Amino acid sequence: MLDKFVSIIWAIIKNPYEYFSTQMPKDNFVKEPIIFAAIVSCVSLLPYIFSLAFYTQPAAAITFFVLLPILVVAGLYLNSFLVHSLVFLFCPLRSNFKQTLKVIAYSHATLAFMVVPVVGVFAASVFQIRSVVFGLSAVHNISALKVLMLFVIIPIIIVLLFTALLIAVFGAMLAPFYTGLISYLG
Repeated sequence: MLDKFVSIIWAIIKNPYEYFSTQMPKDNFVKEPIIFAAIVSCVSLLPYIFSLAFYTQPAAAITFFVLLPILVVAGLYLNSFLVHSLVFLFCPLRSNFKQTLKVIAYSHATLAFMVVPVVGVFAASVFQIRSVVFGLSAVHNISALKVLMLFVIIPIIIVLLFTALLIAVFGAMLAPFYTGLISYLG
């Protein structure tokens, strides 16, 4: 059991496209990937939970550890729904929600990097984006560049536009202040 678990993690980290295209089960059963994601998430957060328990609040750590699997499953479904909505929006003929859920769940394998202090969170994030991009590409038969545009470039553009909008709104709100200040000084 542990060998299979570690081999899945290693296969996803080593070559996510190959794992999702050839090794991931093609059935629509999602129980095993969800359990896999919950276990990897719990194990990867153990150092943080222990530090919370020993240094600050033991009751909060216990509560967090008990609720963590529930939060992971809820997060998987929410994340998969959001990701699948974009896949369905741009590629409606190729979309299958359960396959998207499996990609998101199995991409939690990259959370194994989080046990490494400091750089682990960064490595886990980069490798998780990589595994989701290649996993969705393999499962839904979409080019990796299109998936990358859907989930990386488009959100960056949206954030930049939203930031520009906020700056414009706050600038417009502060314009009377600056006008009054300039007339007062001038």
